[in-house]
Amino acid sequence: MLSREVTTLECVHHPNILRLFEVVETLGRVHLVTEWIRGGELYNRITQGGPLTESHAAPLYKQLLLAVKHMHSLGFVHRDIKAENVLMVTEDRIKLADFGFSTQLINGAQQHLDTFCGSPPYAAPELFSDDHYIGGPVDVWALGVLVYFMIVGNMPFRAPTVPALRTAVLSGDFSLPSHLSLPCIRLIQRILVHTPSRRPTIDQLLASQWVNHNHLPIDITQPKQQKKSWFSRRRKLTHERHIEMSNLAPIQCSTKRASSIYAENFLNPIDMPNIEELTISQPNVTRSHRRSIFSGTLKKKIGPMEDGGEKGNMFNRKNSLEIKTVESDQLNGTNGPRRQPSTDCNNPFDEEQGNFIMAPTFTDDLTHLHHLEVEARLLLGKLGLTSEILCRSIENGPRSEVIGIYRIVIHRLQKQMWQTRQAEIIANEEVTRPKSNRTCAIL
Repeated sequence: MLSREVTTLECVHHPNILRLFEVVETLGRVHLVTEWIRGGELYNRITQGGPLTESHAAPLYKQLLLAVKHMHSLGFVHRDIKAENVLMVTEDRIKLADFGFSTQLINGAQQHLDTFCGSPPYAAPELFSDDHYIGGPVDVWALGVLVYFMIVGNMPFRAPTVPALRTAVLSGDFSLPSHLSLPCIRLIQRILVHTPSRRPTIDQLLASQWVNHNHLPIDITQPKQQKKSWFSRRRKLTHERHIEMSNLAPIQCSTKRASSIYAENFLNPIDMPNIEELTISQPNVTRSHRRSIFSGTLKKKIGPMEDGGEKGNMFNRKNSLEIKTVESDQLNGTNGPRRQPSTDCNNPFDEEQGNFIMAPTFTDDLTHLHHLEVEARLLLGKLGLTSEILCRSIENGPRSEVIGIYRIVIHRLQKQMWQTRQAEIIANEEVTRPKSNRTCAIL
């Protein structure tokens, strides 16, 4: 497992994947020197702080999809995706870790695997029922269970023992809270499908409406304090509707649904109404419409969206449950997002791509190298590590302490470059910030 993890980390360098610096082998232990992730596991974040809001979970989930897509494009499958293996750099940035169960597909994406590995709550049905499976759909299933855990706070399939959990997964019955947005419900239902070939690809998930989080409302469960206005009255009405919906029965779902749910346009965007089109008298209409949707189950009422016809597409109506709320700055004419991610998420210092990050270029000529590698070589040259020594150490990979030092130096230089860039951005904002026209009179 250690050898497999080292091999995978050597090949899948990505901004949202844990970076390996060095491997130190002793007589009794093997030490993996990796970067330090400040925020710890996503599992602890959710179990201690509660489930994430959809506006918070969507960008994190998109980063995870990008990391898995990068792995799959190189022929690797993770096979152990779970909240414990997702590390939080900040509140708005994550990294995928623990590649001990990963493997490289030699015969292409359709290669059959036969090793049962990973965590049982995240295991796909074919792991329990078949002698072999395909790695890609297994990772997609685990991603579906993970997004459920991020949003709801518990697992879709729960049991006290592994045999009982196997029965629950194979039966395919699970429930979703009724307060989730419709794109989120459709995404989870689209991923948790019993047949592996019918699960979406990573590219389809990245193109889905929920992952792009352009539909997500503001967090109506914790409204910000602001001056009383017509907008705060509307938010109060939305909060009352949210409380009503949270008291409704959960939505019963199954992984063995009718074939109509697997249509290609199931993840396409839904036309969402604008808040300016809503009226104060609308909640009464919405309340009666909500009962007609969420009474019982949604097995037949949530299907592929029809393209035309007001009668065929109930989500084009103004009294839709998915009410698009906007910030006060959007009402004033700007289109800024509700949740401003931290600067760590906007410009992470390790977004620089290139093979030179994992290993120095096999050359003595510094004229055509990346400026980070040139600076790293100059610093290492002051320590006595010449270009000749670097080139001889490339074949040993992370098991060479010279390569380990080189990677740490590159990492430090990237961090310093990012900090310098952020300082320049802040300085420019201070210069371009308009001065206030307010005057003060001292009496």
